[in-house]
Amino acid sequence: MSDTDRSDPAGQHAERAAAEESADESDGGRSIAVYAQWAAFAILVLVALIATLQFYFSASAAIDTFVTSRYRPLFNAAFNLVVLLGCGLGISVLVRRLV
Repeated sequence: MSDTDRSDPAGQHAERAAAEESADESDGGRSIAVYAQWAAFAILVLVALIATLQFYFSASAAIDTFVTSRYRPLFNAAFNLVVLLGCGLGISVLVRRLV
C-alpha cells in the first residue's frame, strides 16, 4: 500500500496539516496546554520551596536534638547536600519535559 490515502487523492491531508501548522505559528506556536504546564511548574516550584523550607528547619531541629554537638556540622552538611540534590533533580526533570 502506498503512503497516500485512497480517500484523499488530491492531497488534502497535506493541505490540512499545513493549515494547522500555520495556525499554530500565528499564536506563537504555543498552545494552552503548554501554558498550563508552565503554570503548574511555577505552582509546584513554589509549593516545593515552602515544603523544603519547613522540612529543612524541622530536620535541623531533629539533628540538634538527637545528634551530639561534635557531629552536628557533618550531619547538617550531609542533609543540606541531599536536599540540594533532590531539588536539582526534580527541577531538571520538569524543565526537560517542558522544553
